[in-house]
Amino acid sequence: MNRTNEAVIEAHLLQNGYVSAAREGFDRERAIFLETVLAFIRDTQPREWAKLEASCATSRVGTSA
Repeated sequence: MNRTNEAVIEAHLLQNGYVSAAREGFDRERAIFLETVLAFIRDTQPREWAKLEASCATSRVGTSA
């Protein structure tokens, strides 16, 4: 695929609700935009997120972390 085709596809996506992300936020090791994924989980699954936060806070008690 050449750059022109990529530009056409990107323009179409952007005109139809896609939001581009800065490359700096991409975690290559995990192949995700970590902050975007975490924000999505927080926004769409607040009860599960609260359980996860509580679990993490409890597991840190008594540690140097």
